[in-house]
Amino acid sequence: MHDPYAHVTLEAGTILFEEEEPGAYAYLITRGRIEIFLRRDGAEIQLAVRGPGEIFGEMAILDSDPRSASARALDDCELVPVSEAQIRHRLSETDPILRLCLTVVMARYRETAALLRERGVVARGDPAAAPSPAARADFDAAITAVVLERELRRALDRQEFELFFQPIVRLGSEMLAGFEALIRWRHPERGLVAPAAFIPVAEESGLIVDITAWVVAEIGRVLPGIMRAGLRNVAAIEGSLFVSVNVSGHDLARASFPGMVCEMLRAAGIAPGSLKLEITESTLMRDPASATDALTLCRASGMGIAIDDFGTGYSSLSYLSTLPITTLKVDRAFVRAMLSEPRDHKIVQTILRLADEIGIPAVAEGIEEPAEARALAAMGCAYGQGYLFGRPAPLAETLDRIRSWHADPAARRAPAA
Repeated sequence: MHDPYAHVTLEAGTILFEEEEPGAYAYLITRGRIEIFLRRDGAEIQLAVRGPGEIFGEMAILDSDPRSASARALDDCELVPVSEAQIRHRLSETDPILRLCLTVVMARYRETAALLRERGVVARGDPAAAPSPAARADFDAAITAVVLERELRRALDRQEFELFFQPIVRLGSEMLAGFEALIRWRHPERGLVAPAAFIPVAEESGLIVDITAWVVAEIGRVLPGIMRAGLRNVAAIEGSLFVSVNVSGHDLARASFPGMVCEMLRAAGIAPGSLKLEITESTLMRDPASATDALTLCRASGMGIAIDDFGTGYSSLSYLSTLPITTLKVDRAFVRAMLSEPRDHKIVQTILRLADEIGIPAVAEGIEEPAEARALAAMGCAYGQGYLFGRPAPLAETLDRIRSWHADPAARRAPAA
């Protein structure tokens, strides 16, 4: 069996799979040529030749039948394996009519190929034909997604993920209120990878569910230590520290999600109010019914619910009366421009006024300058988050930060002697 995390390299003449074998992988060809052939009456019949930019071996996965032919490297080849799980997930996300059409096409293709073989007629591909620019772009995008997805699976297996924590403070006093947990990937070759580089592929592939499960378990492991560190510096901390964690629409669509989080809190001995779930507006609108059900259960258990990047979606007001929201987070794009752009200043004012009207606090993200913090506090914003108060940091540094946090901003930012 192939290493699921590695490219497949074949020397010329190597058999990759045989007719009638079960199919677990399809293959994208990045270098070399592959011959698809049959053995009949002691002779070999070449059916097709596939070259760079093509996929083969997909039929046995699409229709769950054994391999219809054998495959051999004509040249030294490099292939990117695409697992059955990867293909099945994408099929499950496809429109049911399209899935039906694909099933019919596969069945008819098998029937036609069988008739041609019986009559001694074969259809050979033209590996010399260059793909169009659009086809080449699609192939390159597929390669990138497949490789990254495979690396993400490896990252889960090898514990390459890590949580960083960014402070959230009470504006004005700058007492420490809590943290947002942010996932990072310590890639063995690329170093520290930010979530924007891999979360979209994780969501498309369905791996986001496994990643969130890891995040929830990790929160259960580290949050008690964060709470204990806070007890050693109560003068600089507002109440009991909380941690916010981002969740996706895929997570909220799973009926088991609220139970999984509640079980983590119970097993770790953590008060539910110490955890906030953050969700974006765009995620909410993918499946509003499932999101509402899941978040209502989580809120009933005592967890907080925060709407992240508020104001950037297209239906910001439609769910405020139905979801049990406890916090609005003002998007950093508005904060960054509010001192220079009157329109952005008014948007921030409007969001803060809305939060006040419905009786929940707001957190302004992306604060980098003291003037921004002062202006937001003057407008009634309760909490702030951004580089002004601290960059995201690993757990050990976060624990040190909690124990040494100084509520006086001037003292905390004073350079060391």
